[in-house]
Order: sequence, then structure tokens, then C-alpha cells
Amino acid sequence: MILFWLVLLGSLLILDKYAFGEFGLSQPVITGTILGMIFGDVKMGILIGGVFQLIFMGGLPIGRDIPPDGQGASIVAVGSYLLMSRVNAPAQSLLTSVIFGLLASIIGGQFEINARRINEKFYHRFLRNENCLTRCHFFGLLTAFGRGLCVFIPFFAIANFIRIPTFVPTLDQQLLISIGISIGLANGIYLFFRWSSLIYIILGGLCGLILLVI
Repeated sequence: MILFWLVLLGSLLILDKYAFGEFGLSQPVITGTILGMIFGDVKMGILIGGVFQLIFMGGLPIGRDIPPDGQGASIVAVGSYLLMSRVNAPAQSLLTSVIFGLLASIIGGQFEINARRINEKFYHRFLRNENCLTRCHFFGLLTAFGRGLCVFIPFFAIANFIRIPTFVPTLDQQLLISIGISIGLANGIYLFFRWSSLIYIILGGLCGLILLVI
């Protein structure tokens, strides 16, 4: 039963990415918290979601560029851990779930490309017949929901039945946090620390220190 609810909830949360609202609910740290809170391990949900937030912080959908699916990756990682940790060692479940999440980011990105191509056809159909606007919107949402199903069902089905051998390497929480912080710092440097914006970063830091002193 938990498998069904994870797939359904994950597919609904992923609608927030481009398809419905974009309220930020699909961001990794948010989805991790929601899934962890509902399914009984909010600490690990926040931890895994936060790490994936840092990993994919530098992936921005600029123009026609479609980065790896960080939102779907977080849902797969957290959901897989919740499923696998019921019958497997937590450290081995953590490593496997992170691997699942990284694979899902690549697969989800490809499905995103396909979903956009389908939605482009709905758009051209609307241009030919403006009366079908509501129907085209509905099928666009259905496409996004189906994309989530196609990504989540295989990973969660495997995670639900997998028995991880004892020789599989483990991953502890401290190491995962260190990896996430390192990648997050690298993404932060890539996004913000540029010569053209360095003066504004320095001024902002000085203003922050002045406010702190005052």
C-alpha cells in the first residue's frame, strides 16, 4: 500500500514543476520533508531532500536547456529509502536510494523532453482551434502526471522488493552531508561568485555585518 501512495503523491507533487502553479512544493527539500513526515521518517526525508537540493542547485532551465530532473530525483531517493529501509540495513538503503535518485534525474530529464514535445502538439492544436483550450490544458496536466508515473513506478517497485546483499557498500549520514555540502558550495561558487557580481557580494556582506553589529 505504501508503494501506491508514494507513486500517487510523488506524481502529484511533480506537477508543481512547470505544469501547475510552480509554488516550490516540488523542490527537493520540500518533497523530502513531506514524504518523510507522511511515511514516518521526517529526519531522513529532510536529510536526503536537502542533499539533493544542494546537488541540483546549479541546474537551471534556461532557454531550451533542460537540466537533470532534480525534483524527481529527490522523490525517488526519499521514497526508495523509505521502502528499502523497512527490510534492509539503513546505511545500505541510503546508498542505494541515492544511486536510484541520481539515475532518476537522468531518466526524468529525458521524460521531460518527451513531455514538452507532446505539450507542443497540444499548443499547436490550440492554435488551430481556440475552443479546445480547457481540453488542451487538461491533457497537458495529464502528460505531466503520466511522466511522474513513468519515472516513479519502476524505481519504487524495485525498491519495494529488493533485498540488498550484505557485501554492498554502505553510506552513512555524515558522509552524505559532507558530499552534499561540497557539491552545494561548488554550485554556489558557479552561480554567484563571478567577477561581474563580486562587488555586489562584498557590499552585501559588509551591509550584513553592519546590521549585525548595530
